[in-house]
Amino acid sequence: MTSRAELRHPEVEQRCDWCHAAPGSPCTNRRNEPRSECHPSRRDAWVIAHTDCTECEAPAGNPCVAGAGLPMRDVHTVRTQGAQSEYATAVEDASRNVQGGRR
Repeated sequence: MTSRAELRHPEVEQRCDWCHAAPGSPCTNRRNEPRSECHPSRRDAWVIAHTDCTECEAPAGNPCVAGAGLPMRDVHTVRTQGAQSEYATAVEDASRNVQGGRR
């Protein structure tokens, strides 16, 4: 069954590198309480897993590459912007599957 967090935030399917939340579990803060939003690194992981980068031509599933050919810690702005529409579509698709509510 899909959790409510997954319905709101598709990036929850990725493991969080910051707080080490497992896939399907929400991110937590320092007091181990659930956060309302996921950590930015988790969203970056979702972007990497689902979109290609037009700037460095990294395919989905591979990190962006800097000018020297080394992997970047984050993603190119172009890749993040390209993922915005895909992200919005994923949220919309997930919210359609919520039981009991009219849309």
